[in-house]
Amino acid sequence: MADVPVVFHTPGCPFSTKLRLRMRLARLPHRSVRFRDDEDGAAAVRAHHPQGWELSPTVVVGDRYLFNPSLREVREALAGR
Repeated sequence: MADVPVVFHTPGCPFSTKLRLRMRLARLPHRSVRFRDDEDGAAAVRAHHPQGWELSPTVVVGDRYLFNPSLREVREALAGR
């Protein structure tokens, strides 16, 4: 999807706010996208989620979709590309 992780989020979600802050403090480049601002991206998230949800946050690393991941899980996914 992109060279940097894409963090799909819902405004006001404390989990996505916490993850994006941790990524920023760790100086981990990423792109934040609100679900409602990217209909195709939101549809892809729903297609990859087992229950078809737009779970906030969802981080896309390459072709992997991580649902409500920790910073460690994001780093591991980046290392595994």
